[in-house]
Amino acid sequence: MKELNKETADKLSRPERIIQFGEGNFLRAFVDWIVYHMNEKAGFNSSIVVVQPIEKGMADQLHKQDGLYHVNLQGLEKGEKVNKLEKIDVISRALNPYIEYEAFVKLAEQPEMRFVISNTTEAGIVFDPSCRLTDASASSYPDKLTQLLYHRFRTFGGDTSKGLIIFPCELIFLNGHKLKEAIYQYIDLWELDEAFKSLGIAN
Repeated sequence: MKELNKETADKLSRPERIIQFGEGNFLRAFVDWIVYHMNEKAGFNSSIVVVQPIEKGMADQLHKQDGLYHVNLQGLEKGEKVNKLEKIDVISRALNPYIEYEAFVKLAEQPEMRFVISNTTEAGIVFDPSCRLTDASASSYPDKLTQLLYHRFRTFGGDTSKGLIIFPCELIFLNGHKLKEAIYQYIDLWELDEAFKSLGIAN
């Protein structure tokens, strides 16, 4: 069987509007599958940049496949048995911030970015006081996200129309609240602009 990539399969180019922290099966076979169908059926016209949340991950493998992969659907659909293979083409690229930090930070400079999706496991949303604003190898997802949000804030001068809608999918109680709490902890730890903090993060 030929390796799946843009040389062996068609892939449309779409605007990058989603940043996704995590590259596991749940996000790729559920969330990214939904984005695929939104593109196909609702004109969503968006692609996803995957960010590898830990040092050892799948960014390299996704890169080799040009972000392409298949989802096999089996079960019942409208009362009928289905068994079909769908080629998911919504991932534009995959970044390993531990070795591609500059490319990661530059995601914040793309004006069309609108959404952040994450599933960094139940251990992902933690505050690590040893992390610094300039750490290229930050171990914490909230650290990476705060870096990204602050860089976007500075790039666009606090323009609230460039704010991001964040969907944490980690399977922990009050995941959004815990993520917000960790971000504010980093804002205080790093003594970031009061204007950045005062913009607030809505639940």
